[in-house]
Amino acid sequence: MQDILIVVDMQNDFISGSLGTREAQAITPNVLRLIKDFDGKIIFTKDTHEANYLDTKEGKNLPVAHCIKGTQGWEIEKSLLPYTKEIIEKTT
Repeated sequence: MQDILIVVDMQNDFISGSLGTREAQAITPNVLRLIKDFDGKIIFTKDTHEANYLDTKEGKNLPVAHCIKGTQGWEIEKSLLPYTKEIIEKTT
């Protein structure tokens, strides 16, 4: 059996961008430490939206553009990038 760590949506928009918080910024070093100490497969997820996000059902309920594919906000936080061997994009 293989140990797997799933790192969920550690993207710029959720940390320091349009939906970022001080709390998300504060946990980032702990997430990095956990990743560095983990002996197993690491899978990252990315919340992924298209440019028309604000016109979607979700965008009408949460009218804050975030994690638009190809933008800086969509990218994984830079300190975690060296560990992103496998990424799953989650779409609306």
